[in-house]
Amino acid sequence: MHKLSKYKLWTLSFITMSVVFAGCSWASGPDVSPMGNAVASEITVFRSPTCDCCSLWIDHMEASGFQVKDEITEEMPKIKQQYAVPANLRSCHTTVVDGYVLEGHIPSEDVQRLLKEKPDIAGLAVPGMPIGSTGMESGNYVEPYTVFSFQENSTVATFAEHS
Repeated sequence: MHKLSKYKLWTLSFITMSVVFAGCSWASGPDVSPMGNAVASEITVFRSPTCDCCSLWIDHMEASGFQVKDEITEEMPKIKQQYAVPANLRSCHTTVVDGYVLEGHIPSEDVQRLLKEKPDIAGLAVPGMPIGSTGMESGNYVEPYTVFSFQENSTVATFAEHS
């Protein structure tokens, strides 16, 4: 709980300082976050009732301006199959936003980039649960990890690298 509180405080401080430096000049409206990046008004997250890291990822997304519809289900394998998440890219939670599928602990800035650029892909994924990824924080330790894009034909490419 302490780490989460520190994270929320840091995020709030960062947003506040951005407002001060930007002179409150960003556009307003339902599809614009306080940081000026286009975001969807709502994301739907499917997760298991026993997964705490999913809750932390949801907190991160809400702090980044996303409205989260939290769908708790015991049917995660069925959800992953329904949204055609490649088996080798699976993680703990599956999210749907603006026609894209998001799998796992993808940082909000990568989701915002996806929604701004609108590439012709099915979605993004962070396979497994890398330590240090969004929702999997463990002090200052971060395992290098890749955010992959994937297409319906199972083509996979690197979307972003994090370390």
